[in-house]
Amino acid sequence: MRKVLILTLCFMFVVSFASVSLAAEEEKVVIKVWQPWGGETGKDMDKLAEAYEKLNPGIDIKMVLAPNDLATNQKFFTAVAGGMPPEVIFPDGPQVAEWAHRELLAPLDKYVEEYGLKVEDFWGPSWRQSYYKGSVWALTYCTDPNFAFFWNKEVFEDAGLDPEKPPIHISDVDEYADKITQYDDVGNLTRMGVIPWSVYGGANSMYTWGWIFGGKFFDYDTNTVTANDPKNVKALEWMCSYAKKYDAAKVSALQQGFGSAETDPFYIVKLAMSPRHILGLVNIDMYDADLKYGLPTEPYPPDGEENSSWVGGWCMAIPNGAKHQDEAWGFIYWLNATPEGTKVVGDIVGWFPGYKPSPAFDEFIKDPRKEIFLNILKASKHQRPVIPTQGFYMGELARAVDFAVYGQRTPQQALDDATANVQKELDKALKK
Repeated sequence: MRKVLILTLCFMFVVSFASVSLAAEEEKVVIKVWQPWGGETGKDMDKLAEAYEKLNPGIDIKMVLAPNDLATNQKFFTAVAGGMPPEVIFPDGPQVAEWAHRELLAPLDKYVEEYGLKVEDFWGPSWRQSYYKGSVWALTYCTDPNFAFFWNKEVFEDAGLDPEKPPIHISDVDEYADKITQYDDVGNLTRMGVIPWSVYGGANSMYTWGWIFGGKFFDYDTNTVTANDPKNVKALEWMCSYAKKYDAAKVSALQQGFGSAETDPFYIVKLAMSPRHILGLVNIDMYDADLKYGLPTEPYPPDGEENSSWVGGWCMAIPNGAKHQDEAWGFIYWLNATPEGTKVVGDIVGWFPGYKPSPAFDEFIKDPRKEIFLNILKASKHQRPVIPTQGFYMGELARAVDFAVYGQRTPQQALDDATANVQKELDKALKK
């Protein structure tokens, strides 16, 4: 009888302890975060969640992998429409205005005011891409200075060029590219100086070279799309000059052998010059630490924009209809607008914060390469147009580049068509 009593008491203790533990777990506020990264970056996101949970034991951050193709995200749209969105979502910068226009995001104005955040706290382009129709819809998680112009010193030396003398002007790029380009015995390309339309896709290539040539892509005063600005046309004509000179079909054949990681064309000496993102530094350190390279600012034409650059980057927002919005804001605010949180992001992920006072920058400038990117960021004044049809705009620019490069339309025709199509779509969106 005594043994039965003891076993009964032990059982009651275990059940009681389990109930207390379960109750404590249930008391935590669960914040579901849809984030778009797998691999090592996805693991870094879990580390950020753990860091926040240690400071806030009443919060349970649930990171969920939710790929985002930058143009649409039907799963997210459906979740909001069905009243089951996550507490936090990561839109890319150009998506913020479109998602806000579609009423997919909750405005953050009350939080921004309550927490005393100011425009001056953030890099200008980063703030502007989060601001639409008088409201703030997101905070910048990472600020991308686009781009530094990497050059491979070993290829320069092999081509008889001074490996310590990067191209300053577009004419330098043309001259160097001509000397660097190589063919095999049957006339196939084996190495190129630069491929102007391959800067992270056709749309980003068009933005990059368009601004370098002094072009504009949108007039906010009149809500007018200006993809066919004469200087943008000039930029696309220059891009197409490479397609004509080196044969776009042969360039495409060369690109078939390009890959990522250790087969990146810049590492395997198939491409000598390339505008590159700051993560290019991480990849070089990982896959080809002995690579001899440099990274000046972008080359420009005589009547173009010196030190031209633009800013992109991912943001964090609260979906419309999300539960626990106050707690979701707490997580967003800590990661994106506090010295402590932004430093944790810098230490773990290594990306530039959108928050200018972040102490992460004190660490970054210890690496001269990152200091170059920081200087690029400080000079940046462009961001992709903040309009509710930005995804459509990027698609049209990509099509225009393809049409022009492969000779299906002239650069002028391609950009005229893109301008007309985007304007029509924008006018339709603004009427809703």
